[in-house]
Amino acid sequence: MYRIDAYHRPTSVAEAVDLLAAPTRSALAGGTAIRHDGGATPTEVVDLQALGLDEIEAERDIVRIGAMARLSAVAEHEAVPDLVRRAARGEMPSTLRTLATVGGTIGTAASDSVFLAALLVHDASVHFADGGSIALSSVLHDGLAAGELIVAVEVQPSGPTALAATGRTPADDPIVAAVARSADDGIRLALCGVGPTPELVDVGDLDRLEPPADFRGSTAYRRHLARVLSARVLEELS
Repeated sequence: MYRIDAYHRPTSVAEAVDLLAAPTRSALAGGTAIRHDGGATPTEVVDLQALGLDEIEAERDIVRIGAMARLSAVAEHEAVPDLVRRAARGEMPSTLRTLATVGGTIGTAASDSVFLAALLVHDASVHFADGGSIALSSVLHDGLAAGELIVAVEVQPSGPTALAATGRTPADDPIVAAVARSADDGIRLALCGVGPTPELVDVGDLDRLEPPADFRGSTAYRRHLARVLSARVLEELS
């Protein structure tokens, strides 16, 4: 267990960036999880709720989702692509969806997050307070640098999509899930439950996957699910 030694509530993005520059401080978005080393090191939290950053709006051929938008709001907003809305409705228990944020979900990067997989196939880009942006796939692969503050995520909304998942029960988090989207330049396929984070994959690489085993499924079982579920969503789009 770690202890929280101080609480900060900035009122501007610039103030939040300055506070997060200290290595002992962690961002607090929805409060369902805090990124920390898990040790006994004291930490300070920087509450981002007063910054706004929760708007969802369509801008020409993209949809921009503020980092502090709650998953419950994403699930209900008509501008958000259907697949992303569907995935948001299935992310976490309903009581936590009203708290959890888009930025926090990216920072947590849960391996079984269908929501993150849905963002991946919609070519999501992550935008930071310093004005820079990077593909979500890179953020999930490399992680967030210390002090980085996500302000928004942008997605490409067009194209038919498909989702298939297998869990122990219909209400359970998926053991493995596959999502796909047909874009002008080809099909995007993403999987969750086969690695440390959700990831974009090529169909030809499915047999080379080495998913981590746990009490819900062995490596071989998860690889089998990845093949079956991928075939299912690709067939739906064909």
